[in-house]
Amino acid sequence: MNNNTRSHLNLQEYPISDLLYCSPSRTHSNSHSVCQQSKIDLLSQQPSLIPMRTLQSISELAEEPKTCDRMAQLDIKSNLQLLREQEKVALQSIKKLTEEEMIHIDQWLSVLHKTYEDWEYPSSHRVFQAVTYFNDEQKLWYEQIKFEINNDWSCFCDRLKQHIQDRQKVQIHPPSMNHPLSDINEITSMENFIDTKFTKYSGKGDAKTWLLQTMNQFKQYGLRRLEQVQAIPFLLIDEAYLWYVEHIDLITSFELFSKLLLQQYSSTSSTAQNNTPVEMVASSIIAPKFLPTSHLQQTIADEIIKKPTYFRGSKDDVHDWLDKLEQRFRMAKWNDEEKLQYIPIHLQDDAYRWWSQASTTIKSWSSFTAAVIKAFGSTKVQELAFEQLKWYKQTVNQSIMQYYDKIIELCKKVDPAMPDSLK
Repeated sequence: MNNNTRSHLNLQEYPISDLLYCSPSRTHSNSHSVCQQSKIDLLSQQPSLIPMRTLQSISELAEEPKTCDRMAQLDIKSNLQLLREQEKVALQSIKKLTEEEMIHIDQWLSVLHKTYEDWEYPSSHRVFQAVTYFNDEQKLWYEQIKFEINNDWSCFCDRLKQHIQDRQKVQIHPPSMNHPLSDINEITSMENFIDTKFTKYSGKGDAKTWLLQTMNQFKQYGLRRLEQVQAIPFLLIDEAYLWYVEHIDLITSFELFSKLLLQQYSSTSSTAQNNTPVEMVASSIIAPKFLPTSHLQQTIADEIIKKPTYFRGSKDDVHDWLDKLEQRFRMAKWNDEEKLQYIPIHLQDDAYRWWSQASTTIKSWSSFTAAVIKAFGSTKVQELAFEQLKWYKQTVNQSIMQYYDKIIELCKKVDPAMPDSLK
């Protein structure tokens, strides 16, 4: 028998499991290595035997945090929407500042303050939100003093309460005949003081001239704002007094009185006498020479008086204000004399106080523009305008006229009196 046909494996050296995965080999060396490799291959395949359910469980565990995050985001969004709705309801529950609410202004402000505290409103937003509860008259009052308040909630509350108290004194209590004046010790009553020191207005004559004279006297005698309002009924007689009685509910400050008076009597003849009977008023009123003749120009002129372009002082750009004012005056075709006559109704706060002192020395429109720029013009604005002027070039989409207007505007900011040759 050929020995080569017999296997040389010693079966006692191998376990049965190894022999199950080994093919008989003709050589001993190859046989052992193949069996070892087969065993390794078998063992390497063991991870694949992990149940699929275990892999699925691992995947589900990985997805759980993502699902939780999405649910948390939805909860936050839902809570924010709920808070917004609750905030909206809380703000809508606050009443408008009507005449009835003004009587209980402390209670109204207390409710408003508590709402702001509950919702942690910042101070600046508190003032803005409070103004939304105002009527037109109160909004006009706020516009006149908002720069003084400067979004300060405490200051806003104090000024509002003072405004309402002054308003109630004017409307509910007539001016006291024994009201003391700060600078006039020898005068014992407001009425006697007005009778002896002031010129009364009947609705005849130049209302503008009379108003300027009266304001200068207020300054001369040191009358405060509340005293000025209390003096109004004593300053008027005849037709003007009847007009005042008809509009007394609208007149809550001397500024509003001045505005309404100019609207009513700007067309009254300056030659009429104060002792003209009331029944002669209609026939004696004629349009003054400075009023425009066309309907469009008259409409523009009325709009200038009814809706002034206000200038408050250093916080406003005096050059831009003058440009806007000049544009409106040109449309109404007013001359320099007419411009100067109506300039006080366009001034407020610091600018109005400056005008009260400087008006006696300003006799022309050109002197006014030079003086107001000198008083409120900023050197930084002039320096910036000069730098812009040096390097300014016409842009691609800018017409020649637009370029020219911009150059002229910058020249005025640099020097209002700049000669045309230098421009």
